[in-house]
Amino acid sequence: SSEGAGGDCFGLGELYASLAGGADPHLLVMNGSNKTREEVAAAVALGITLNVDSIDEIAFIREAVGRAGKRASVNLRLKIAPEDLEAHLPESYRTVEGAAAGVRRTKWGFTSATAAPLITALASMPDVDLRGYSTHIGHQSPQPAAFAAVARAFGAAVHALEQATGFTPEVLDLGGGWAQMREPSARQFALNDFTIEAYAEAATTALRGELGARAALPEVWIEPGRYITSNAQILLAAIGAIKRDAGFTWLHVDASTNDLQRIETGRHWYHLLPATRMSVPFTETTEIVGGTCFKSVIGTGRRMPALQRGDLIAVLDTGMYAEVFSNQFNGMPRPATVLVGSAGVEVIRRRETIDDVFATQIVPPRLAQLSPPHASGAAFLASMRNG
Repeated sequence: SSEGAGGDCFGLGELYASLAGGADPHLLVMNGSNKTREEVAAAVALGITLNVDSIDEIAFIREAVGRAGKRASVNLRLKIAPEDLEAHLPESYRTVEGAAAGVRRTKWGFTSATAAPLITALASMPDVDLRGYSTHIGHQSPQPAAFAAVARAFGAAVHALEQATGFTPEVLDLGGGWAQMREPSARQFALNDFTIEAYAEAATTALRGELGARAALPEVWIEPGRYITSNAQILLAAIGAIKRDAGFTWLHVDASTNDLQRIETGRHWYHLLPATRMSVPFTETTEIVGGTCFKSVIGTGRRMPALQRGDLIAVLDTGMYAEVFSNQFNGMPRPATVLVGSAGVEVIRRRETIDDVFATQIVPPRLAQLSPPHASGAAFLASMRNG
């Protein structure tokens, strides 16, 4: 916020965080394919731009502007599925159905045929400022040509809709998915060869080429949260048990894949470093594993020095979804979050306790009466609550 950025909000929780962080509401967008009346009303009242993604929202917007006595700022989200995207995907990103078919299957956005009458409806509403279009298909490839393919298809759809409806957009929101230098979703050790400038050049050149001659080009918005945060965050985990057997070495750590859910759900591959022994030769191939009842493999076949209990492993690039996807599987409290910078070291999220894990759980009185804690169990629970 202090650098002039806005925010991309899915729901009231992310809106709360954005406003608490000092964001200017006029630099925020509200996304989501199932927005509630409350979310739409909050956006209208605060002057936040709504990226419209369902027909229901039109009625919600009409209600909200009437109640708040304010104008609504909106974009219409388009479903962009470039047929040439597949040619620019590495093997690890490909699926059986193909990229374009996969995008068509996702819940977000409107095809051009569906969008045209919605544009007419929104443009005719007296208290609505229809500003332009948004799209987002997520991170599909580290190749700039893939971003160009999306931008080119987006520009072609915008130009065709302009011809069909007469509406000229002043804003085009390209969404996010911008690749970083180290990219966990690439599922490989190699670093990304391309800079953010290369992606910007590829996308804007392709977009401009499809829009045709015009008196003024629209503003381009992007939603680069994953690019900004991914490489900025590190998960530190302490080594516990070390087991050597069956030709393998397992280094157990006090974090697990419940802290790194994208390993389980997206096969993300994180760079791992021995934080406390970086200057020691790497002599051993190891399995880095967590303590849950799943396999909890954080890294397999990783070269490490001879490590000991208490040494720290650093998992790099965990800013992209790791903290917000983390859960308390097996009743394991989540770690603290510490901000490190020129101002020093500051705790910005305290370490959870066992009480935190179960704070929202409620035992119905009838069951508590049937099975109260055993006396020795009750004493142990009390000791844990008291630290």
